[in-house]
Amino acid sequence: AMRGCAESRHLLGTFEEDNGKFDRAVRHFMISAKMGRKDSLDGIKEMFAKGHATKKQYAEALKGYQDTVEEMKSPRRDEAVASGYGDDLRRSQGFVLSS
Repeated sequence: AMRGCAESRHLLGTFEEDNGKFDRAVRHFMISAKMGRKDSLDGIKEMFAKGHATKKQYAEALKGYQDTVEEMKSPRRDEAVASGYGDDLRRSQGFVLSS
């Protein structure tokens, strides 16, 4: 997780949240959301709704997520996605596929 695995960060966030360590959970979800994991962004959103994360933290995660998604856009990537290339891999990594 410490070397940049978004899935590991997300799982650590889930573990910390389940154990009531909300500050740690937000940190892990924040890092993972900024790496493009929608489920981590959703995790912070849910924590915000429950009062375990601040509006500022959610806004920071949302901006980081949007910046990463925007950065990953390219015509060749769009063609590959349209053809279905890599769908299984993206789903397994928690990425939401647009229809």
